[in-house]
Amino acid sequence: MISRLLNPSSVAVVGAANDRGKLRGKLLALLIQAGFEGAVYPVNPGANEIQGLPAYPDLTAVPGPVDLVLIAVPGGQVPTVLDQAVQIGAGAAVIFSSGVPDISGYADRIRIMGPNTEGFYCPESRLAATFAQVVEHSLERDEAPPAAPRPLTIISQSGGLGFALYGRALAENLDVRSVITTGNEGDLECLDFVEHCVDQASPAVILLFIEGLKTPARLAEVAAKARAAGSSIVALKVGRSEAGQRAALSHTAHLAGADTAYDASFERAGVIRVHDLEESLAVAAALSRLPASPGQRVAIVTTSGGAGAWAADLCSAAGLEIPPLTEALQAEILPLIPSYGAAGNPVDVTAAAVEDGGKSLVQVVERLVASDEVDGVLVNMGLAAKGRVAALRPVLEPLLRASRKPIVFHSHILPSRENLTALAQAGSHGFSTLRAAALGLAALAKDGERLRRAPVVARSADRRPMIAAADGVLGEAETGNLLRAYDLPFPQSILAADADQCVAAAARIGGPVAMKIQSVDLPHKTEAGGVFLGVTAEDVRSTFERIIANARAYAPDARIEGVLVQQMARPGREVAVGMVRDPDFGPLVMLGAGGVYIEVLKDVVFAPAPIDRAEAMRLIMSLKTVPILKGVRGAPPGDLEALAELISRVGDLALCEAAIEQIDLNPVVVYPAGEGVMAVDALVSGKSSGAEPRH
Repeated sequence: MISRLLNPSSVAVVGAANDRGKLRGKLLALLIQAGFEGAVYPVNPGANEIQGLPAYPDLTAVPGPVDLVLIAVPGGQVPTVLDQAVQIGAGAAVIFSSGVPDISGYADRIRIMGPNTEGFYCPESRLAATFAQVVEHSLERDEAPPAAPRPLTIISQSGGLGFALYGRALAENLDVRSVITTGNEGDLECLDFVEHCVDQASPAVILLFIEGLKTPARLAEVAAKARAAGSSIVALKVGRSEAGQRAALSHTAHLAGADTAYDASFERAGVIRVHDLEESLAVAAALSRLPASPGQRVAIVTTSGGAGAWAADLCSAAGLEIPPLTEALQAEILPLIPSYGAAGNPVDVTAAAVEDGGKSLVQVVERLVASDEVDGVLVNMGLAAKGRVAALRPVLEPLLRASRKPIVFHSHILPSRENLTALAQAGSHGFSTLRAAALGLAALAKDGERLRRAPVVARSADRRPMIAAADGVLGEAETGNLLRAYDLPFPQSILAADADQCVAAAARIGGPVAMKIQSVDLPHKTEAGGVFLGVTAEDVRSTFERIIANARAYAPDARIEGVLVQQMARPGREVAVGMVRDPDFGPLVMLGAGGVYIEVLKDVVFAPAPIDRAEAMRLIMSLKTVPILKGVRGAPPGDLEALAELISRVGDLALCEAAIEQIDLNPVVVYPAGEGVMAVDALVSGKSSGAEPRH
């Protein structure tokens, strides 16, 4: 059905008008102006002819079959038009109207884009099903950008921003295959169109503008199809508010802002997230025209020393590396540049490098891309003078076509469109700003990493859940049993109902112990005076009595189960591991810098379950504080393998125990390599409760 929407053989325009200054008139005018080769049927009961074409009073009067119906009538009339469209066997409709009643019931009979959409435009098939002014202007100019290895498709929930991106893409010489705006998504959603695009024969770059996904659970499957087809997805998602979407019983939930699940799910799916229009187009341009980068090391070649330093700063800010070149590689470059140039990185070839027809410039770049010291090259040169790239093309084009590493261009002087077009024709891209060039190269590095990353493999979860239902925070004894059932290292714990049982429990555990009040009514145990650490055997009985007295004084009506006697964990480096169940994407596993500073430092990373070993290690290496775990100033490295295993097991627990909504293991003590890890304290909560966070 989407094929009949995007590739129709005939189109009816309901509400068509002669006045091209009105939306209804422009809709028909652009359809005709674009050169659509199929039958076009204007529908309006008030006219016999519209814009030179015979008009019909309603869809049932149209003399031929109709694949696509464009609807531009008042919202209240839309259901009547849809009924007629179904009656005549139309395959799809685009509803431009707003204020439309619920149309979900039509989905099994006709596929619908909108309502409240700006439609779509497919330049290749010359189909303009839109009233967007930018399409009118592009048709008037009739300028086709140079073809790209992977054309760009823009899919946007916002009509205005979708076509704004299209206009900017044309200005950036991007090869746009189609622009699709989904509006209110009463039926078809953006992921439907992504999947349709991926199913086409040739790889593409898909640029999304979204506020949220209608069915987020489909993202992983659609993104995997894109990856298998050689397509890349870039997402500009708005709405990064830190306001929580759930009751934050745990640190993990509190740190998971409204957008965390999208970030984590995009990362897992290999979707590249961007944050503004400039970054969107820079990333789309790089992915569309250039090969993925094998790494993050960039060489900068410049005809201006100052511009080279500027480029180095912006590349570093984008997360790229600017490695110093080895003496051997510099020795290859120095004979190719003037004596007053520089062969470090940036490589200053000076303006003289383009005065010989560009031969020396190309030779320098050839040496760089042939070496194993860099993964991409940014060339900064003046591109204002018309004909400059055309003159270089005989020597430049063979290099660009042969290179398996990205080579991008930027001009510190305002470039001419002729030169930028010539670069696209030669097989590269000229960026209008240095920031855009740096962002484009960074995206190519990320895309390369995405292609090399193995899919996360779910571990076997052939077990029955232990917790059938959970209302609020689990008691620590129940929590300990749950964690140990999933082989999560947790201190030995015994719940004691009286002082005698406490003494016996401490003797059984051995050594100094921790003692904690157990009450669902006392989430803040420390504030209630209900936690004592390092209690020796001689003090166990008196400490029990003190804890009970403190609890009674703090909350006389609290229901007290007893005191938990717990093995004391020896000190080590601390992290936090947690889980929060997102309503759209499911369980998200968190890793962060642990202890009391977790919400101060906010050094945390999230990933959807399942978590295999490779993904767990990626999370560990993503922490800003990972050098502490690796060992600094003579400290031995931590047991990262054991930490990775614990993270994976938390993911296993989350997938199996559907009743569990939040988990906090904080701190998790990481011991030296080979000595394991220990989750010293834990909070586990279920689907509901008015309970407060425990700190």
